[in-house]
Amino acid sequence: MGANVRPYRQVGLNRRRNYDRVAWRIYVWAFGVRAIAGLSAYVLTLLIATPFLEDALWYEYMGYNVASAWLTGGQGGLDTLSEHGQAVWVMVATIAVLYFVMGGVRAIPVLLILYSAVTALVPVYSYFIGRELGMTDAAARRAGWLVALSPAFVFWSGSLYKEGMILLALNLATYHTLRLQSRWQGRSLVLLVVSVGALFGLRFYIAAMMALVIVAGLLFVRSSKSANAPRGAGTPGLVRQVIVAVMFVGAVSSLSLHERAERQLTETREGILMEVDRTRHWSAISAESGYYPDADLGTLGEAAQFFPIGLFYFLTVPLPWQTGALRQNLIIPETAFWLLVLYPFTVIGLIRGFRVNRPGTMVCILATAGMCVIYALLSGNIGIAYRMRSQVWLLWAPFAAWGWEMRREQRRERRRFARRARPGPAMAQPVVR
Repeated sequence: MGANVRPYRQVGLNRRRNYDRVAWRIYVWAFGVRAIAGLSAYVLTLLIATPFLEDALWYEYMGYNVASAWLTGGQGGLDTLSEHGQAVWVMVATIAVLYFVMGGVRAIPVLLILYSAVTALVPVYSYFIGRELGMTDAAARRAGWLVALSPAFVFWSGSLYKEGMILLALNLATYHTLRLQSRWQGRSLVLLVVSVGALFGLRFYIAAMMALVIVAGLLFVRSSKSANAPRGAGTPGLVRQVIVAVMFVGAVSSLSLHERAERQLTETREGILMEVDRTRHWSAISAESGYYPDADLGTLGEAAQFFPIGLFYFLTVPLPWQTGALRQNLIIPETAFWLLVLYPFTVIGLIRGFRVNRPGTMVCILATAGMCVIYALLSGNIGIAYRMRSQVWLLWAPFAAWGWEMRREQRRERRRFARRARPGPAMAQPVVR
């Protein structure tokens, strides 16, 4: 018996090494293209005053001040940030830590490279998510490469924008939720709480939405009859998932994250919808690419009436004929590629996901549906829509790659069938006289 166990262990070890090689290759390429994109954006900002780095330079300034305070032992740490700064303290703290490691040397190019080294993990986790969903290795690799090389992910992850950290936190939260759906791992629970906590320091309403999605996702149990069903599925699995969900809620409550969300949601006197209406109106009138500046979202009925229009714009702009500023024109080809090619593949991949791993697929659907509702109402110009849409694309990328791979397999099958059906060399036929 022992002689038979060893080959199976060796096969598993070889497979794990292959996964590690793929993940490392994706990481290296992702790091390279992000570093190049970030440095290029910085050079263009300096040379031709093109505002590729806007919020990013503010984050850099605040992070440098915090790092300087840490190094000198003086005042000016994270506790002194303004109200606006506190809403993005994770981003400022990340830059401060990187500058602290650099000894307080203010070198933005080096900072961009270090930041790219962190955010290059995003496509690696897209690859891991694909494997966890039950995809073939080829489809999971495509998901990783799609996120590694697509301009939306590359730019936001390489240019010191907080979207890079948001993408990383979203992928971390999704991946470890999928892992906890099938088996207990203390490390996954810790990283799940850390990722949600990071989201609270980056974009609190997405963190609150993701926390609800995670709780729901942890309660999903795969049927023991379905493909890729874990051991322990069924009633024992449900008991385990309830315990894990309770532990997650307890950990989030112990960090007072829910209290921060409630405080930020209730701090406006007019109410949440009035705040959404004001934020969207400002984004629509503050940029040349703004749309529907006169839309009213002050009541639930008005928000519901505007939602289909807002969702359409959020998922599609800029359309090919919506030319404008340089940055807007640069993103038209990528948006058209998603609209015409990857959106249909995403639908195919989601259908496949329901058959292979319904609980995991539901986590991604609930998360992206929540983001679509929020951003359809909040986005008021093309730039904001493109930036926020990258978060939805991130969780759709594995399914787009899955649908792409399924179509390739179908074409291969048709070609094989056609070759088998094709008659062989003609046999000599007797001549009929």
